[in-house]
Amino acid sequence: MVLPNIRFQVAGLCILMLPAIVNAQSSWSLQQCVDYALQHNLTVKQQYLSTQSSKIAVNENKFNFVPTVNGSASGNYNWGRSVDPFSYTFTNSEIKSVNMSLSTNVTLFNGFQLQNTLKQSQLNYVAGQSDLRKIQNDIALNVVSAYLQVLYAKEQQKVMVNGFDESALQRDRTKKLVDAGVMTRGNLLDAESQLANQELNKITADNQLAIARLSLVQLLELDSTPNFDVASPIIDVPQTGILAQTPEQIYNIALTLLPEIKSAELKVQSANIGIRIAQGGYLPRLSMFGSLSSGYSSTSKSLDGSPVFLGLTPTGYVTQSGEQVLSPSFSTKYKNTGLSDQIDNNLTKALGLSLNIPIFNGFATGYNVSRARLNGLNAEISSQQTKNTVYKSIQQAHTDAFASQKKYYALEKSVTALKEAYDYAEKRYSAGLTSSLEFLTATNNLTKGKIEYLQAKYDYIFRVKVLDFYVGNSLTF
Repeated sequence: MVLPNIRFQVAGLCILMLPAIVNAQSSWSLQQCVDYALQHNLTVKQQYLSTQSSKIAVNENKFNFVPTVNGSASGNYNWGRSVDPFSYTFTNSEIKSVNMSLSTNVTLFNGFQLQNTLKQSQLNYVAGQSDLRKIQNDIALNVVSAYLQVLYAKEQQKVMVNGFDESALQRDRTKKLVDAGVMTRGNLLDAESQLANQELNKITADNQLAIARLSLVQLLELDSTPNFDVASPIIDVPQTGILAQTPEQIYNIALTLLPEIKSAELKVQSANIGIRIAQGGYLPRLSMFGSLSSGYSSTSKSLDGSPVFLGLTPTGYVTQSGEQVLSPSFSTKYKNTGLSDQIDNNLTKALGLSLNIPIFNGFATGYNVSRARLNGLNAEISSQQTKNTVYKSIQQAHTDAFASQKKYYALEKSVTALKEAYDYAEKRYSAGLTSSLEFLTATNNLTKGKIEYLQAKYDYIFRVKVLDFYVGNSLTF
């Protein structure tokens, strides 16, 4: 059954206290039952988690527009003949080195796929919220149905208890008349049989009430508790105003209220954006990147002070005139280069643009577009199916409500007539003017009529409530 969004307004304190008073509470209102079911139903919880997952996807896609930043560091220890990672010279010394880098990348253009993916995730999130409300509506309607079933079972029990008490009084009156010789013993046996039958009916009614309560308890995800019961509000017979509207009028109102309609339409929009996401694969991709890197080596040396001039020394070469070639000689002193100095000296910076132009990828993009278009068509069909289902459900509910109304008023007249027939038969029976069989038949007919009247009453109430709810009215009585 499809229903519009539920708007139950209950004080927050009552909701918070509800779990704590389950075992102590002896009478639950319809509002409390619905609120508790929505709070504890496992299907509702699962859909809520699914909706939260969609919300995370929205936040994730928002941050896809933000540049990515990654840092890395590595440490190395080399011995034997190796190449210094910064001076690029061979050495046989032990080398301890550290490399550090920081890189960033940002997508400047990728066929609007980032923008469309964000829009799609936002639509999916709102659709998920509508799906959650749809589940809540279904749970609430099931609770209302189970609640009314308990109320019907309680009234049925009262009818059977009254019938048993009346049969007991009638049996006692018959016994006195038999003892006085006014009636035969056969009449007493018939009265005893009727009393036993009414006792069986009372036991059956007790069992049906227990089953109805258990069904509601299970629907609320409650542990079975012997103190559980529902309040018995005074429920007026529904007015016929909603039945004056045609199914088409109710359907037009429901289209603006039902969460499943909204969800289906949002999924169509999401599927259409999926087509644009797939088509973005045909367009070039432009991204910008940058990096900073530096490092440290234990073999790195730097001058310790200024070189000291030692003089001129022969090189071993002579000029054409026979003079020796001299070169200056210096004395230098080196020290290990510090970490901070090496970080500054070895710092490397890079910035660039990357352009990726799709030319041929095995028709993968074309297949993705075709698949996305099929998903769009399927979403449109699903949306139309949802609308058709809603319309058919409203048509059925409208027809059922009319039938229930006619049955209710017919049985109301029938019970009035059966009560008059019973009163007349009772007077004749007490005066000895009719047989016990005729009186028992009148009694049983009245009891049956009352039960059928109660069934018609609660069925009529429920059917009209369904129609009322399609136009946005509350479920509460």
